Amino acid sequence: MWYILSGVVGAVIGSFLNVVVYRLPKEDLKLWDPPYSFCPVCKHKLSWKDNIPIVSYIILKGRCRYCGAKIPLRYLLVEILNALAYVFSIYLTNDLVTVISLFGIFSSLIAISFMDLEYMGIHDALNISLLFFSFLFAWRLHSIVVGLVSAGIGVGIFLIFNLVRKGIGLGDVLMIGAGSVALDFFTLDIALLVAAISGLIYSIFAHKGLKLGKTIPFGPFLAVGIATGVVIRIISL
Repeated sequence: MWYILSGVVGAVIGSFLNVVVYRLPKEDLKLWDPPYSFCPVCKHKLSWKDNIPIVSYIILKGRCRYCGAKIPLRYLLVEILNALAYVFSIYLTNDLVTVISLFGIFSSLIAISFMDLEYMGIHDALNISLLFFSFLFAWRLHSIVVGLVSAGIGVGIFLIFNLVRKGIGLGDVLMIGAGSVALDFFTLDIALLVAAISGLIYSIFAHKGLKLGKTIPFGPFLAVGIATGVVIRIISL
């Protein structure tokens, strides 16, 4: 029962995350204005039956009901991933505070990943959200001091790397700082290693090797690393 409920809640929050990813980077839009969903192409206001998480995308076959424009696959992926993340959180622990912190961390990481993939940038609001839930996670595990030290180490590593070789954006630096609060020294190492390896694999397959001067959105790979570190922290307790 709890798995089903958490999955439904995750899908609903995932639908909101799509709004966040689409609207936050745009100066002419606010999360609350307009207070309804609309098609990005024809601007038609969407009805409730167009906004059922996961289900509407499948029924509409990935196209707008009103103009027939293709709906980006990102909308479906975010809802599914967030639903699965919430179910997985319930599986990992039955402690309410920890579950809430995991919900927040995973949702923040998912939104960051897709925003960085689409716009090559990470909005400060998402890093603040990640920081808040990382603090909550660390507090519940009674390790805020360890988390702050880990964050300092992570930020330091990224700043040094940025000085040696440009390519790490300020958003990535803030992201590792926010996410590392939920980690300890061991899981921070794991997070950085996973991020580096996954980023390298992506560059090889997507770009046939990372060419000099070629940049890739590092947020998604850093998100995978941070999520891996958080999960390891939970299961190692």
